[in-house]
Amino acid sequence: MPRLGITDFKDMQAIAARVRELLGISEVLWSRSIADPPRDIEGLFLEMKSRTGVKTDELTPQAAGRQAGLMYV
Repeated sequence: MPRLGITDFKDMQAIAARVRELLGISEVLWSRSIADPPRDIEGLFLEMKSRTGVKTDELTPQAAGRQAGLMYV
């Protein structure tokens, strides 16, 4: 978001919340336990796409599922 000129953290939070709402996903819980069931493939894909780089630019939901050891249906 800073590349778009959005530097206020509160603005970033509001935009992220709206994007999650539009995509129909729940807020990511960063304190997840390893005992919790695995995330769904779409959530994993979006988490992986949040990073930057050449590998991330080429990432697909199917590849994210394979990397996480989940089958993509």
